[in-house]
Amino acid sequence: MRRGLRAGGRLINRLCPALRSAAILKLCGVVLLLSGCITGGNFESLRSDVNQLKREVYAQKREVTGLKKGLGSLEGKTAKVVTKETLEAIRNSQEMIYDQLTGLNRDIQLLQGKFDEKNYAVETALSENKAEMTELKTRVEEMAGEVKQLMARVQVLEQKVDALSKGPIVEKKAEKKKAPVVTEEGIYQQALKTFRDGKYKEARKEFEGFLRRYPDSDLSDNAQFWIAESYYKEGLYEDAILAYETLIRKFPKSDKVPGAMLKQAYSFQELGDKNTTKVILSTLKERFPKSKEAELAEKKLQALGKDAQQKKTP
Repeated sequence: MRRGLRAGGRLINRLCPALRSAAILKLCGVVLLLSGCITGGNFESLRSDVNQLKREVYAQKREVTGLKKGLGSLEGKTAKVVTKETLEAIRNSQEMIYDQLTGLNRDIQLLQGKFDEKNYAVETALSENKAEMTELKTRVEEMAGEVKQLMARVQVLEQKVDALSKGPIVEKKAEKKKAPVVTEEGIYQQALKTFRDGKYKEARKEFEGFLRRYPDSDLSDNAQFWIAESYYKEGLYEDAILAYETLIRKFPKSDKVPGAMLKQAYSFQELGDKNTTKVILSTLKERFPKSKEAELAEKKLQALGKDAQQKKTP
């Protein structure tokens, strides 16, 4: 009986955990049967039950082994699937990299083309600039030659002047002839002399020529004033107004501006526009209150006011 119990215990230890509880129940039944009066037939029945339990244990082991093999096969298949997916991902990544490299090659070719175009444009511009520089050098050389010729003429004239200053004056006509005026101040003074001689049209042309020749001269505002004065003297009041306006706008800081505003007002008065005359005179007083022109403007405004009152009086 004891050997049967030990065999049953060893059998229970060999069983898998899922069948161990059932085997224990059956073993308890066997113990209960053994605790009574067990006959030889009952013992054989118990042995038969134990053998059956062994067979069931072996069957469970085979099932477990089969499950392990199936699990191993499934793991192999899963590994193969993962490997295929990884290879596919690598292949896709390589295709993307190839596409990117192809795009970069296209961009590089485009940039190379643009660079070639810019390089050609720069080379063309440089060649054109070289041609311009060559032309400028030629002009400078020509001007240098002209300057040398002028210097030679000046030297000849200086020699003649020295000779005349040392020797007697033979011809009276030579006394009246003067050297041509070539300086900035000389040209301006010559034009002003023409104006004072009453040759207004000729003086205007000379002042206009002075402005073209010396546009940035300190005498430019004066020249513009005398151009306007020449129109005023000739009775061309509309042209005078425009010429005075040019002076006022182009040379706002000139000391000729008050006089230009005053004469502009007089020109409007000559044209019969007394309202504009009053506006300009009032503006003159506000801008240059301490000037002589402001005093004349005040007198003119008073005179215009008196004339307006006399016309209203019957």
